[in-house]
Amino acid sequence: MTVYWVVWDAGAHWVVDRLEREGALPAVTRMRERGVFGAARPARPNCQTPPSLATLFTGTWPAEHQVTGYTVPGAGDGVASHVSGFAPVFPATPPVWEAMSENDLTSALVHVPWVFGAHDRVGPHVDGAVEAYSGRLAPYALHTLESRPGAQRWEIGTFRVEAAVEHDAGGTARVRITGGERLRLVADEGWQPLVLDRYHGTWVRCLRVAGRLVLVHTGVWKARTAGRNPKLLHRFGQCPPFAGEGVGRLYRGAAFGPRLAEGGDGSAEEVFLSSVECVARSFGAAAEAALETHDADLVVIYLPMTDDVGHELLGWCDERSAAHRPDISARVWSYVRRCYAWSDTILGQVLDRAGPEDTVVLGADHGMVGSTHLVHLNDRLVDAGLAARDVDGDLDTEGSQVFYHPANNGSLWVAEGTADDPAKVSLVMSRAREALSSITDPETGRRVVAGFLDSDGEPLSGARADAEVAYVALADDYQPSAQLLGEGPTVRRLAKTGAHVVNTGDSRLHAVHAAVGPGIPPGSAAGPVDNTLVAALVLGQLGLGAGAEALYRTGLPEPTDER
Repeated sequence: MTVYWVVWDAGAHWVVDRLEREGALPAVTRMRERGVFGAARPARPNCQTPPSLATLFTGTWPAEHQVTGYTVPGAGDGVASHVSGFAPVFPATPPVWEAMSENDLTSALVHVPWVFGAHDRVGPHVDGAVEAYSGRLAPYALHTLESRPGAQRWEIGTFRVEAAVEHDAGGTARVRITGGERLRLVADEGWQPLVLDRYHGTWVRCLRVAGRLVLVHTGVWKARTAGRNPKLLHRFGQCPPFAGEGVGRLYRGAAFGPRLAEGGDGSAEEVFLSSVECVARSFGAAAEAALETHDADLVVIYLPMTDDVGHELLGWCDERSAAHRPDISARVWSYVRRCYAWSDTILGQVLDRAGPEDTVVLGADHGMVGSTHLVHLNDRLVDAGLAARDVDGDLDTEGSQVFYHPANNGSLWVAEGTADDPAKVSLVMSRAREALSSITDPETGRRVVAGFLDSDGEPLSGARADAEVAYVALADDYQPSAQLLGEGPTVRRLAKTGAHVVNTGDSRLHAVHAAVGPGIPPGSAAGPVDNTLVAALVLGQLGLGAGAEALYRTGLPEPTDER
């Protein structure tokens, strides 16, 4: 018996539910008809990807697994330090595959964090694992071809290739790429994988933008593989180049023309979405390799595409957000639908691979909310005399009494010199909350701070007024920024349309949760479950904990055919 666990990054329940009801996600429909379908509450107080995945994989909240943001404040030297939440020292509690190994159960893992340890080693019970996010060598980039004959140097990170424009008898422009291998690209004909050397590659595309030919490449990563199944490792090694993200920053910067929201015709969205399809192709190949060759009790497949598209597009479709654009939402929704369909196709392959004795779990780390503005919290704290700038105009944490943490995980910290005096802590935190609560949107006059949370994600009460750390919960459509501007308004427009930082409890941040397998009672969940339940479900299905019926007992109604 095998448990297959598919994780859609930012697979928001509200999005999946709507798409499934539209008939766009046939694999999700298969799960909804046969098993549990509902929403799950993500990590709190911060629901960025690392803490949310750690909650999902360990079955514990951040207070226990200690991953409190994309970077973790205070985890280095001093309270102002921060290190990646994906660092090997995290999480503080073991993920499911480590708990399983104590019972000689094995796992196969596709681009899952916290699997590889020092020297790229994995535990002895790992059937096979592939992971590339830790090995990024170069970000995605754009190169404009000069209008001259002959080869032109194109640097892709540390790799040097040559590009030359050729014209055929019909006047069609082709670009010859010479590097680790040779390619010929035709403008606007899609992406192709480019091998740079034995271990590295990227995806490249030629575009005609504003009458000029440009070349675009996705990021360059080095994938690492390890495990005891040589057949699986061989298959991982045959996968196309790893693409970990779409070219969102270029898209937001109008590198492909204006976005729909700025009067574009949709061509920029097509380019961006096509770059995310490269991600789907590379992750799909790795998933297929695991499904065909694994010999494991647990298979975990992580898919990031839904998060990528959510950040760039989803806010325009969020009717509860000021980012909502009724004039373009239908068209944008079609792009969201295409991206979720790629993830659904891989889920369908998992369902086809699973036998009647197997379990399939679909989960997500968090959802997504529409967003319109960034709030530069440290600027207000400087204005209030609570935080300080250094001689270069940057945040001086040593000279501050309290500051919004550079980790940008939503947390407000008392400086080290102040933390020794509980009375002073209470005073400066009270002043900081008062100063931040007074921030208003200059366009509307609306107050943008909704409240403050403690380290458990609960509203900060008077009893916790002396806490050295508090989380700033902003109003809908506003997201925090640790950048210290120094001049101009504290609240500014945000180019990204979707976000997930502090978990305010909004249902749009709820993750999708679905499961089918032996003992799992069918039905729609009566209310959201905690994302800590999923790890317990996986272990229970493997015979290492409570059965599914007991886990779901309080969260499911009687089975029903109503949809």
